[in-house]
Amino acid sequence: MVYFKYHDFPGEETLSLMQDANSVDGAHFRSFPPVIGPFANINSSTEFSGPKSWYKESRDVNAFGGKTPKPVLVASHHRPCDEACSFQTLSTRLSRKETKWSSSPKFGVEPTYIPLYWEWLEDVLHHSRRTLASTHILDAVYASMYIYKCNSPVMQAFCESWCPTTNTLHTSVGEMSISLWDIYDLGGLPVTGLFYDEVVPSAVELEGSDDEHSLYLPYSCKYLFMALHYLSEKHKVTTITFETWCDFWFRGASKYFLASGNKKSVLPTLMKDFSSFNGPRSWSHKMYEAFRILRIPEAHHRQTYLAAFLSCWLCAFVLPVSDLGCIRPGSFKPASFLASGKETSLAIPVLASIYHGLSKISNSPTPGKHRESFPAQYVYVWTAKYFRSHHIVTYDFVGAPLVGIQGLDSVIKSPDAKSLVSSGKDFNWLANSICGNSDEKREDDNHQPKQFTNFFISMRSCFLTLRFDNNYVVEPYSPHRFGRQFGFHQDVPGELVVQTQNITREHMYYLFQSSIRLHTRATFLVPCRTFNAQSRVTPSFTTWWNSVVSLNAAYASRTPSPTNVRSKKRKERKGDDPNTSPKDKAAKTSAAPRKVRVRLPKSSTISCPPKETSSKGRDESRRLASRVVSNEPSNDENEPSNDEHAGEPTILDDIFAEDYGPELSPEEIENLQSDANIAVELTACENTFVSLPEQQFIDDVVIDTAPTTSVSTASTESPSFNAQDMITKATNRADRYAASLMINEIKDKLMKTPLAKVHELAQEFEQVFSYVRDKKIDISAIESFIKGYIGCGSQLHHVRLGKQGDPTLNDLEQRSLEIETSVQTTTIAGKAEEERMQALHKEIDQIQQEQAEHKRKLNDLAERADRLLPLISESEEKFQGYVIQKKEQENSLLIMKENIAAAKEVEAKLTEAEKQFGVARDALQAFKFES
Repeated sequence: MVYFKYHDFPGEETLSLMQDANSVDGAHFRSFPPVIGPFANINSSTEFSGPKSWYKESRDVNAFGGKTPKPVLVASHHRPCDEACSFQTLSTRLSRKETKWSSSPKFGVEPTYIPLYWEWLEDVLHHSRRTLASTHILDAVYASMYIYKCNSPVMQAFCESWCPTTNTLHTSVGEMSISLWDIYDLGGLPVTGLFYDEVVPSAVELEGSDDEHSLYLPYSCKYLFMALHYLSEKHKVTTITFETWCDFWFRGASKYFLASGNKKSVLPTLMKDFSSFNGPRSWSHKMYEAFRILRIPEAHHRQTYLAAFLSCWLCAFVLPVSDLGCIRPGSFKPASFLASGKETSLAIPVLASIYHGLSKISNSPTPGKHRESFPAQYVYVWTAKYFRSHHIVTYDFVGAPLVGIQGLDSVIKSPDAKSLVSSGKDFNWLANSICGNSDEKREDDNHQPKQFTNFFISMRSCFLTLRFDNNYVVEPYSPHRFGRQFGFHQDVPGELVVQTQNITREHMYYLFQSSIRLHTRATFLVPCRTFNAQSRVTPSFTTWWNSVVSLNAAYASRTPSPTNVRSKKRKERKGDDPNTSPKDKAAKTSAAPRKVRVRLPKSSTISCPPKETSSKGRDESRRLASRVVSNEPSNDENEPSNDEHAGEPTILDDIFAEDYGPELSPEEIENLQSDANIAVELTACENTFVSLPEQQFIDDVVIDTAPTTSVSTASTESPSFNAQDMITKATNRADRYAASLMINEIKDKLMKTPLAKVHELAQEFEQVFSYVRDKKIDISAIESFIKGYIGCGSQLHHVRLGKQGDPTLNDLEQRSLEIETSVQTTTIAGKAEEERMQALHKEIDQIQQEQAEHKRKLNDLAERADRLLPLISESEEKFQGYVIQKKEQENSLLIMKENIAAAKEVEAKLTEAEKQFGVARDALQAFKFES
């Protein structure tokens, strides 16, 4: 028998399992206060500080003066901010040579082969499929049947573009990220339910019950601790591996294994449905061995068996957060809740662990050297859906969509994975959206289907939470930064309001409640599907993001010199806390974004530039927009600059206020804003075509980025002759003249080419643009203009492709005549059918009314069934408790009857003995001794 004892020393609470009540030897587990349950002492909060509507209509003015309403997501934990800043990513640190990848980089924890685990899973599906379905984890559990491989180049590029400040992927076209909806829909994990409280309970919570004789925890939780103690004592270890755990609980035959020696791998195959798991199958005598060892009553076998499996599933597949390869005793509590039919929120802690793990890779001084503790398979299926990194099964199968990328050979080789991810041009924005044919407004009430409820929660900003033992992980979740994945337009996201208070149990539970709270009466929108989701951006966002990209590029291109690095290290050593670890220092220096104030035009003051605006004015605005932005201060004033553009005025001198120079005039602001928006409007042009620019504009926008010098003609001294300067100037002039000729040739070719065929010139023109850029001549404005024109041609080409195969006008007219003749013939028969049709309509209307009534009754019954399932589970627990109590009482009664019978027998013997004693006493009294 196992005895549970709880040592309640402040700061050292421990649960001990011992064979003897007075023993000091046994298994000891560190315990911490729970977040949920009667021993948590945390009141549920009813407050909800979110907005009344989780989207708004943005009416940002476009380059043509229009004010088309564009729905954008809003956030509850961001404040409005138009400042552009450089967000540091791993790619930035690699460019600055501050770190480098390990030779064989590791990322997250991949599901691996565990002997007997897949066989055990199949047996669990036979016996507990209904329970798994009621807690909405059936598909996710089934997904652990397979192996998922990493596309290392794509994953490496993914980590390089990951920004730990925003928990988003930074690409040239904007931000994107993994959402709660992706974890729910692709991974099959529930969003709502109980808080995932992975902690070792106290002995009272483990064995006790309330005033109504209901156990504080499901009885299976106690049996799992008993199994852990038994295995620890048997193998003389403190931690139990997955293999040992599976071997103890599942005593069936092994049929799956990986290749070794001459043996080939035997792996599970995909299934089209769960029909092969219908009904429980009989167990052999060996399968009951674990229950006999632990003395588990028969009534508790099924639930304990399922809880034991789910604890392994949580540790190995869903949340490998610590003690990799071993069973964590803290998982017994959530596993027992799931086995008893109580839904638990798993998508939120899983996404929190993913965000946390990716940020650790991004901030690591040696990225890829160690494997971070997050479930990598959910990132793999995300890259497969959005970046096509894996082959996805096209035929029908059961389980979560994650199953579609299983297999040892599912990875697609990407020749240029870094460009694929960082450019974002081939990103499948709506790969996992539920967008319909039109915008659909909904309200967060008590009548939404579960799918829309989870979609709504996934569109709300919040803080994700993960708790295991005494570790608290809180990560910001900002879907408004990647709203295009939900079908929304993208606006400037603002600045995150950083949490300043200490993370406590109470605060973590409040954050969790806020993230899943429903029935708030807030409105949300399911946007319509669009042909080009990437173009769904506001002009303000385009301007802001271009500034962010420029700042990031400028910061990444500045590699500190050895002298500056040594000076910087000396300064850091002087100000460092001696107790700060190197890893904390790296995380601290990489987490803070570099901010630069960029004045964005306000939506209410922008107007379309007048037609008579000179090309010179447009040229000046493009000169401002094309310069590289840098706010990197010099580390050594006396050190010469390595920047070839040093001394040249930057955009800081043109658009920054106060210390940076004069402000732009209103006319310059209008030109700058309108020119910056032209490329976006052309890319998203809807039946709108523009003419090519005039020759003077072409000559003006061919900008030489090399610094120019002026020669004074009034000097009295003879100027010094410098042949190299003369050659450089002549070469620059020649290059600019050649570039101007090339642009003219491009213009002529575009004018002679039909609009529907200009898309074929894109690659040819890109070679010309690349050649001119190599000459350090800035043609970004005209290049953007030409690409916009080609974009219009591409759209026209796609429209014409869509019309191929349609009948001609003559064919349609001929068919029309034939149909008219048929109509005359059919009219007579139609009149005869009209009366019959009306009668049928009446009948079908009546049937539909009855059908609607039956559907309503079915929905009511389904809701009642959902409410009854937890009650049934609770009743089963109580019933099993009464059964056990009854058996114990019957055993006590039987023993008592045996004791009564024995007592009666003793009483009869005592009476007989008393009689014999009386006879003997009388005889003794009558006895006379005669000498």
